[in-house]
Amino acid sequence: MQTASLDILEKTHLPPNQARAILQVMEMEMTAREVKFATKDEIKDAFHALQLEIRGVETRLTRWVLTCILGQTAVMAGALYFALTHFRP
Repeated sequence: MQTASLDILEKTHLPPNQARAILQVMEMEMTAREVKFATKDEIKDAFHALQLEIRGVETRLTRWVLTCILGQTAVMAGALYFALTHFRP
């Protein structure tokens, strides 16, 4: 508990016990909300994991696109075959 903060609260004519209680609650709230920062190694590890995940997604996406192209080619070939066999004069 900082003395300056306690002095400010006491200047507002709060009883000393009440001023101390307010400061203790404020300190508890601040420590409860303390933000932890990541270290360089943690950031590097997370970046590496993200790169691996992106590569996996790229692979799956490429496979999916090629499968769609193959399927579309098969559908177009079937439609062309149908048109040539049924609409010939």
